[in-house]
Amino acid sequence: MSIEFHNKLIKNRKLRIIYLISALIITYFASWLPDFVNVIGIEGARISSVAAFGPLNGMLLGPYWGAAVSFLGIMAHVLHRGFTDVDTFSMLTPVFVMTSSIVAGLIIVKKEKIALAIYSSLILLWYVFDTGREAYYYPWFHIVVLAIFVVFHRKYNDKARNVGAHTLILLFLTSLVAILSDHMAGSISALAMFDLPAEIFGSVVFIYPVERTILAVAAALIMFMLAAALQNILVESDEINDAIENVKMSIMLDYTKHDVKSVLKKQQKKNK
Repeated sequence: MSIEFHNKLIKNRKLRIIYLISALIITYFASWLPDFVNVIGIEGARISSVAAFGPLNGMLLGPYWGAAVSFLGIMAHVLHRGFTDVDTFSMLTPVFVMTSSIVAGLIIVKKEKIALAIYSSLILLWYVFDTGREAYYYPWFHIVVLAIFVVFHRKYNDKARNVGAHTLILLFLTSLVAILSDHMAGSISALAMFDLPAEIFGSVVFIYPVERTILAVAAALIMFMLAAALQNILVESDEINDAIENVKMSIMLDYTKHDVKSVLKKQQKKNK
C-alpha cells in the first residue's frame, strides 16, 4: 500500500519539487563521501559509495526524475573537481548511476519488463566483445540475481507492496538489479575504452558481488525506513480520524441525552 501511495504522492507538483531539491543536494554532498578502497574493481581500486544513491533516487523519484537527479548531482561533483583531474571514464560515471536510477524507478512504478530488458541487454552486450566471451563467467552474479528477482516477483510481488519482510526483499532485489546495471555499464565501457585482459575481470569475479551487495543493502534499508515511516503516518492518520469521529459521536450523544432531552421536557410542560 505505501509504495503505491508514495508513487501517487510524488505526482503532487509541490511535493515533487521538495523531493527533487532535497535529493539533488543530498546526492551532490554524498558524492564526497569516502569510497570503498583497498578493493579491486573494474573501475579501478575503489568504488564510489554514491553508487547507492542511483537506485535510491530511482525508487524515491521514479525512473525519469530520479535519473535526472543522479546525473546532475554526480556531474556537479565531477565538474567541481575540474577537467584537469577528470578522465573520460570518470566523466561517464554519472551516466552509469543514471542507468541505475532508471532501472530501479521502472521496477517501483511496475514497469519491470522494461527494467529487466535494459538489465538483460547489458548482460548480453558483455558477450559482444572478445574479452567478454573469454571472461564468460564474469556476469555470473548478474544472471543469478536476475533469476532470483524473476522468481520472487512472480510469487510475492503483491505481498511486497505492503510494508513487511517481502517489501524489504523487493527493495533489496530492486537495488541490487539497479546497482548491477550500473556495474555492467561501467564494465562494458571500460572494456570498450581500454585494452583490458580477461584476467583482470577474473580476479574480481567473487569480489564485486560483495561490494555491490553492500551498496544495495544501504539503498534498500533507507527506502524501507521511508516506506515504513509513510505507512505509520497513514495508520496514525486513520487512527486520529477515527478518534475525532468518536469524540464527535460522543459529543452528539451527550447533547442528545442532556440538552435535547431538557428542551423536550420544557416543551412538554408548556403544552400542559
